[in-house]
Order: sequence, then structure tokens, then C-alpha cells
Amino acid sequence: MSYQVTLNSRNVLIPLSLEDHQGERMNGSLSKLDTATAMVIQVSSTGGFTQDFIPLRIRMEGSRGYEGGEWELWVQKASASLHSYYIGIPDRFFAADAEGRPPRSLSVQVVGTSPLSGREDFTGGVDVTLLAQMAPPLIPGFMNLGARFFPALLPHNFIERHVLDVFEFGGRRQPVLMAALQMDPADRVPVSLEKHWEPKNWIQAVVENLAPPAEGREAGYFAIKGGCFYGRNRKISHWFGGDIGLEDAGFRQAATEKIRSMGQSGNGAWVFWLEPQGKAADAESLLKDPEALARRRIAIRHPMMHRLLRHRGAAPAQAEASPLADLPAGEAVSALSSMARIFIAHQDVLQRASAEPSHADWSERPNPVAEAVMALEGRLPAANPQEPGLPGGLESDIRELYRAHGETLRALETVFDETYGYSAWDAVGNPMRDRISEYLVDKASDVRAPA
Repeated sequence: MSYQVTLNSRNVLIPLSLEDHQGERMNGSLSKLDTATAMVIQVSSTGGFTQDFIPLRIRMEGSRGYEGGEWELWVQKASASLHSYYIGIPDRFFAADAEGRPPRSLSVQVVGTSPLSGREDFTGGVDVTLLAQMAPPLIPGFMNLGARFFPALLPHNFIERHVLDVFEFGGRRQPVLMAALQMDPADRVPVSLEKHWEPKNWIQAVVENLAPPAEGREAGYFAIKGGCFYGRNRKISHWFGGDIGLEDAGFRQAATEKIRSMGQSGNGAWVFWLEPQGKAADAESLLKDPEALARRRIAIRHPMMHRLLRHRGAAPAQAEASPLADLPAGEAVSALSSMARIFIAHQDVLQRASAEPSHADWSERPNPVAEAVMALEGRLPAANPQEPGLPGGLESDIRELYRAHGETLRALETVFDETYGYSAWDAVGNPMRDRISEYLVDKASDVRAPA
């Protein structure tokens, strides 16, 4: 396994795969008697290297975030039978030495020892490449952080095409979106396409970048009210959502006719009844330019983004029970809400950036987004923010986010599981996520979507 980390990083927890003495991948918890040692090879920018053997502190379900002081091996419970492992790398390993020479890479090999026999019980390793120190924000870093907190249930590269239409029934006109699926075999299948996903969990998911950005700071978007699945065999199943008309006689028959008239391809299609939020344009105006609508890359993000966007500001940071010291749930909600608003305010440019096959390719291929990112990193003269295709206010928005909530986001990141295609919000056993969810339920019950 290999990871890239910038030199100015702190509180770094890197996912680690462990194998038992039989070579089988481990996914269970460790015992309280287990001990582990890390062999760390540090290579400097001048080519020299050092090798150290360091005992690891094993943390089981830590209630505090990783503080970056010492080497630690973390065990996090993702479900009843699945545990994730992380290696905590101290902050001092991401800094230049006394003579100002930056390190180039770290190679970490973990060996666990059986408490009974004393023999080698499990092993794992990771290589860490250290990039040049750069001032935040880096757009790739912001996007990776956003993917942790707001994972895409249906990424743009899994949508072969999308069609927007208006459905009229019972005196109501409602926008309907069909997202026809075409899975890219090179990508990890999102959990939304797996059989164990409950269709009802699509409710309040955010349709990102369907509408063009609105003027002003607060762009609009669409949230999912309900829907169904349209199979390749032209059969419709998995109806969900009680606010789309399912209770009305004849609704499914009328909806079925509308869905079949919209067409379908690929590996079936999800059909969603939508509800505009904020300054989202009405469906009729979007349908006036169907070619422009079809060219827009869209994605479906986790409902937690909608819940945070509806939340009109958090309570002041106050002393309250929290699994992280000095981090009330109100401050966490404020930080995540600010991040969600940036995603919605800059939907188009972030979707175009995410379409790049690899962030490493950005410096190799000339395109407006790559040039803008290179300008942020200081490798190109700053581009004109008014020039079409460039992020514009994205840079200043991310900088302000990090200035106001950088420490909070770093702390939250240490206690959120890696998504790897599933949502950290849906995993169990993380008290900070539960605290945030409870806070939103309590505070957002009387909050309406922004007008």
C-alpha cells in the first residue's frame, strides 16, 4: 500500500491492512494483550536514510482523536464483524530536520506478537511518499476530505446518461430524474448498487450539479423525495418515498407510463422524484436547453449533506458531553455545514475536477482546472479568476473554511472511518457521528430549506 502526504500534515492516520501468520487478511479486533512493533525506514531528500524499531501503542475504539505525538496502531469497529486498522504517524516525521532538509518518504512495516507464544502473529506495511509543503487549500485535498464526510452514493462515472422531465399527477407537477447506470469496471462499485442497500436511504440524498450555479453565494440544488428502480427488463421495483404520491390511486400506473417514455439503458436506472432546494432553478427552465442539461455531470451524495445544508448555523461552541475533548457537536456541525455549502456553491468546477482520472495527471495535461490548481500551489502565475472555466471564488472559500474550521475538520477526520465505497455515516460504533446526528435531529426539526 502507498500513500501521499504533504509535509505540513498533522494527526495523520493511514489505513493499514493486516495479515495473520497464515497470510489471511484480518478484519477482527486485537486482544488487549497483543503487542506490535514498527520498523520505520525514513529516506531524506538527499538520499540518506535511517532505520528504527519503534514499539506501537495499540488503541482500541479510542474516544479521543489521534494527537500525533507517538506511533500508534488504531483498531476501529466498522460493524459487528468488521474492524479497520490505522497507523498513526507522529507529526515530527512530516517536518524538515534541524538543517532544514525535508524527508522524502517513510516505509513502515508492522509486526504483531502473540501474547501466548511470543511468535509473529500479524504483519502489515505501508509506504508514505512525502510531497512538498504547500499551503492549504489544495483542491484535491479538499475533495478527498469532502469524500470522507459526503460520499457519493452514485458517482458521475456510474451514470451513463441522465434525463430530467416533469411528471403531473393529482394536480401536482414534480420534477423527475432518471439516472441510467453504466458501471465502469475499473472503479469500486458504490454501496448504492449493492443488494444490501435499502432504497429508502436515498431519501434526502443530494443531486449535485443538475442545475447551473445560481447568482450569489448560496446556490441551489435538488434533493430526492422518493423514487424507484427501472430494470433492464422494463420492470419497475423498489418504490420508496411517501411524499411523491404513492398513496394516491393510479399513481404507480401513471408513473410507470412516464418512466417508460423516458427510456433507459445500461444496467438499469434509478428514477427519482425531486424537490428543489435554495435557489435551484425550476425544472421547466432547465428543460428549455436539453443539450446543456445532458452535458452536465451529476452525482448523488449522501443525505447527510442535505441535513447539514438545511441547518441554518450551529449553536455557539459550549461545554457539552463530547467524545473529543474541546469539540462540541455544535462546532462540528458548523464546520461540516460550511464544507457542504462550498460543494453546492461550486458544483460545476468540482465535478469537472473529480472527472480527472487521477490528481497526479493534473500537472501533465493542459486544461483550465489543472492550471487553476497549479496556480493555487504556486507553480504557475495566478490566473484571472473571472476567466471562464476557472474556480473563481473557490480558492478564497476553501481558505476561509480552513481558517475558521481547519482544526475541527482535522479532529473529525481522525475519528471518521475511511469510506472505501460505503458511507462513514452509516457505520456503527462511532460516538462522534452519533452525537452529530442527534444534534441535527434535535436542532433541524423546525428548520426549513432556504428560500
